Amino acid sequence: MALRAIRTGLMAALMALALPCAMAAPDFQSLLERADRVRSSDHNQFAALLKQLETDKQRATAAQRDHLELLVAYRNVIRGNPQATLKQASELFKRAEDPAIRFRAGLLVANTAAVTRDFPLGVQYLERALAMQYSVPDAETRLMGHGVAAIFYNQSGQYALGLHHAERAQAQASSPRSRCLNSQVRIEALLNLGRAVDDAYVEAAIKECARQKEPIAVGLIQRDLALHWAAQGRVDDARRLLERALPAVEATQYTRLIGEVRALLAEYGLVQGDLVAAEAHARYVHGLAGQGGEHSLPLVRAHRVLYEIAKRRGDLATALIEHEHYAAADKARLDEIKAREYAIQLGRHQIASNTESLAQRNRLLQLRDDVARKEAWNARLAIALLLVVVASLAAWLWRARRIHQALRRLTETDSLTGLSNRRHFRAAVEAALAQRAQRGGAVSLLALDMDHFKRINDQLGHGIGDRVLREVARVGQQHCRDGDLFGRIGGEEFALALMDCDPDSALHIAKALRRAVAEIDARALGCALPVTVSIGCSATSLSGYNYEILATHADAAMYRAKSGGRNRVAMYQPLQQQPDTVPAVAGDDATTLQHAV
Repeated sequence: MALRAIRTGLMAALMALALPCAMAAPDFQSLLERADRVRSSDHNQFAALLKQLETDKQRATAAQRDHLELLVAYRNVIRGNPQATLKQASELFKRAEDPAIRFRAGLLVANTAAVTRDFPLGVQYLERALAMQYSVPDAETRLMGHGVAAIFYNQSGQYALGLHHAERAQAQASSPRSRCLNSQVRIEALLNLGRAVDDAYVEAAIKECARQKEPIAVGLIQRDLALHWAAQGRVDDARRLLERALPAVEATQYTRLIGEVRALLAEYGLVQGDLVAAEAHARYVHGLAGQGGEHSLPLVRAHRVLYEIAKRRGDLATALIEHEHYAAADKARLDEIKAREYAIQLGRHQIASNTESLAQRNRLLQLRDDVARKEAWNARLAIALLLVVVASLAAWLWRARRIHQALRRLTETDSLTGLSNRRHFRAAVEAALAQRAQRGGAVSLLALDMDHFKRINDQLGHGIGDRVLREVARVGQQHCRDGDLFGRIGGEEFALALMDCDPDSALHIAKALRRAVAEIDARALGCALPVTVSIGCSATSLSGYNYEILATHADAAMYRAKSGGRNRVAMYQPLQQQPDTVPAVAGDDATTLQHAV
């Protein structure tokens, strides 16, 4: 009996020692699942759980370690270290055995690539992840594919595609958290497409995301709502909304969102004349890392605010420095927008080319097997194979040519107005000038600059300003004849090159164009301010066939028109043709301005 009791005690002791080891894996798994649930809702708890998991990861399985690495990569992008996230998530996508982990890693690369503006990388990983979504057993995890696609396309400015994916995800969402996150990207896409969005719907989405403890989603919706209100002229409401939201936004430690909210507060403070608050917010944005590049929209806004503040205070040296920063950042951002459209198209073209190449290889293998089995049909199959290859190659070349033409149009066209951009306009006009310099022929150049356009942007918002620019472009195109060239060469600056047109005819066209712009129904565009232009005219008979000189003289006449009261037309004349007195510029009455060269 004593021996039996000893044996029983030893067995109990061994079982007690083995119990913690048996419980280690489930405990680790439950911590992983908790960390995954709170990753976007409670940053502090998420960080604490990750610290505990990293301490105990030697007891985890290979699949659990992959899951942990995915969460660490997510933490890095929230903290403003997207490059580390891209490296970790892309390696995880290559090696992870669990299809759900691979799927989520690919989506994380796509999402992070949108933040860093690496759109070719993002579109490749997005397409690859979406292609494997049906290998993921969990329906809620599969739904992440459409959600991330919506975020990616919104970030890249493809809001129609973003809306498509957001609505697909919203229709399939089964959990309140998924509905919250999908509502956010849907609202963002709708507002950027200029669609009407009911404030009650937006407020309901904010409340739902607050109930689900998703502060980042709440902050993003509040940002979009503030932009919408400001575009409607409700700057006071927009500013109050963001000031109330700022503490919760900063608690997320999501630097990109913090930068966007602070930059908007700086803009709205400037509009309301609160220069101290505007400057504080703008300088905060300057010191914030991880916003998606040195030319991100928050930094562009911050530079512009600091420039305006310095100018109002009379600090011209600081104003000049800040204006240089703003101009460089804004130009780089516009170039980036054009480049990202090109990059997305190129990425899709590469994926389509690879897919088509793989399909062709499969067809060739199948045909070769058929030839081996049916030797009697060798000759006919060889001819059929050649025809298939030639037809496929011809189709591919035709498709590649069309894509190339589309990409070329993107690089030559202003994305807002559809007109030629500055570089393409200049090249086209220089070619026309060279032709007419050889064979003889007149070219006139009109330089158009919108009057008080900055006031429209500052008081009514960039959305209204963009509508006004598109309408002026439309009116200008109506005054183009066959062969004339029309382009947008700056923010609110346009140029019209009139082929085989003498100064008198050019002046007549300029007058008609000035009157047509002044007759635009600004209120129908949501603009409470008048829309007018000042126009300067130059011609080859006065300035020669050098583009720089011709454009400089047209600009000089335009600036004299502005100094004469705006909403004017002025014709450049060389110094030797100047009369003893210079007529006052008044609408279409005075048709010439004198300019000393």
